[in-house]
Amino acid sequence: MSPSEPTFKTRLGFKPDFPFERLLGFALSIASILFLRPYIADFVPSPYYSITVEDEDFIIFTELSIWTLILMAFVTFLTVFFIIPLALYFRGLSEWEWDPTVVAFWMIMTRGFSLFFSEIANTNANLEDYTLILIDIVDSIFVLFMTVFLLRAYSNYFVPVISDWLTVGKSDTQYGPLLEIIGSLLIIIFGITNFLSTYHVDFGVLLAGVGVVGLVIALAAQDTLSNFFSGILLLLDQGFKTGDMIYFNETYCLIRDIGLRSTKIYDIVNHVIIIIPNNSLANQNILNLTRPDRYYRIRVEVGVSYDSDPDQVEKLLLEVAEQNSDVEQDDPTRMPLVRFQDFGDSSLTFILVAWINNVIKIRQINSDLHHQVFDKLKGAGVTIAFPQRDVHIHEVPEPAITKSPKPAATKSPKTAAKKSPKRAAKKKK
Repeated sequence: MSPSEPTFKTRLGFKPDFPFERLLGFALSIASILFLRPYIADFVPSPYYSITVEDEDFIIFTELSIWTLILMAFVTFLTVFFIIPLALYFRGLSEWEWDPTVVAFWMIMTRGFSLFFSEIANTNANLEDYTLILIDIVDSIFVLFMTVFLLRAYSNYFVPVISDWLTVGKSDTQYGPLLEIIGSLLIIIFGITNFLSTYHVDFGVLLAGVGVVGLVIALAAQDTLSNFFSGILLLLDQGFKTGDMIYFNETYCLIRDIGLRSTKIYDIVNHVIIIIPNNSLANQNILNLTRPDRYYRIRVEVGVSYDSDPDQVEKLLLEVAEQNSDVEQDDPTRMPLVRFQDFGDSSLTFILVAWINNVIKIRQINSDLHHQVFDKLKGAGVTIAFPQRDVHIHEVPEPAITKSPKPAATKSPKTAAKKSPKRAAKKKK
């Protein structure tokens, strides 16, 4: 038996390293039976009675003895192998394996006890009310196990088979998450309706109440519903899938999980997980580096001085690409190439185009190519140009400056008019 295969002990919900839990379960079940015994005796008749004949005691079993023993066995079995392990599971003390085979076993058990209790109700009118209650409880437990069984079987067996069938020849698509979401919702709705029907719930009133509550929830949770439907559209559109490399928000990320409300992406630059609402992601421009295939093209642009030989530069750049082990060399349609692109203001511009088949290493390969281009050109004596300007200053001789004579002072008419009376007075004297 392989280590990963569940044993009988773990299938019943117990860890192998906690053997005392089984003893604890038996002890608690016996204690619960002793505690419930007075209450059970009130509505379950004794399975036997005794009579004395000629000083001899005789025990006579009633016709209900077998059903009473079955009821006690059912309560004991349910307590030991279901209620106790489930309680310990929620306390974090045990593992509960919801394996389809285990759930199927419980379905058979609960259905069998339901039939037993039905037989009691049909043959014993005085126990009909109590057995009908037990039948409803057992049937609701059966519906619970049936729902869990359908969910597990659907996700473990049906979804992979249908997903593989739908994606034949389409390795870049995935329908598994969408199928699992839709199918699981339908199964849960089916389980809830059947669970309520075992207790004779009026679905007309229930649906009316659900409609009103649904309207209130729809108005109060518009963003949540928007993210939910955006998640379904992302899964249907198949623009990207789990494991794809994307360029988002000026960084390189890996798609980790596409959920109903949000999508988790891994930022390989900053080593963080980013959780993005599906509504926001659906309205963003995203570059999928994994599509249409595993190849990605890197462009290295370099400018050299005007006194460089273009043929030599092209040869040197091709040698750089051919000597890099991460650059594709086998596919004739994806061989590295060099293009003389432009006559710049201060340089001759060349572009090296190389294909790589590992987008995860895109930043490292791009950095390596730039280093290798720089070293190759520098080693060959090729000058890598950079923008520069020549400023020429011409000296102009200053012109000779000559001083002009000052003009003679002239008096204004007003000044002459003011001084004329005084001059006239002097003349009179």
